[in-house]
Amino acid sequence: MLDTKAINKKIGSIKKSTTTVRANVQEVLCNVAGHAYEHGDITAFDRLLAVSTGLSKSRIVRWVHEYGFARYNEKTGTFKTNKKMLKETMFGNGANTDGSGNEVVKYLVDESANWYEMTAGEASADKPLDITQSLVALRKRIDKATEKGQEILSEDFHVAMRLLEAKVEGLTAVEIKVA
Repeated sequence: MLDTKAINKKIGSIKKSTTTVRANVQEVLCNVAGHAYEHGDITAFDRLLAVSTGLSKSRIVRWVHEYGFARYNEKTGTFKTNKKMLKETMFGNGANTDGSGNEVVKYLVDESANWYEMTAGEASADKPLDITQSLVALRKRIDKATEKGQEILSEDFHVAMRLLEAKVEGLTAVEIKVA
């Protein structure tokens, strides 16, 4: 068994390792985004995600979605080029031009959020929360769980529904828009 001093030393080395891993992933993300912008190749995002065991893959996916000119396809488990983002973003002489990837990397290193600080699934400020869509998605999850014979817990179901209803009804006209 390790003594306290040895345990603390191991914890210190884990902290250093974690910091190094986070920095390396951030550097790779920024450079793959630059490569994607200049050459249109996003396959390194797939390779990075494949070796990210023990890391928050959902946060990496979120970073790529926000900054990496790609979107993650849940069905295929791979990234696909975000052509709209490429078209709407201007670095250097534009996408697919020599040297434009370097401009992307410089910008992302200075301006992008750290991937490990992102919240996976965080609602974007420009995209409203669709309550109906969320409830339909929950119903589908319940259906799938039922089909698989998975146990569904609902101890405080009625309380949770009343709290949800009260919250939605308490929103002002400015906070909620009915489609």
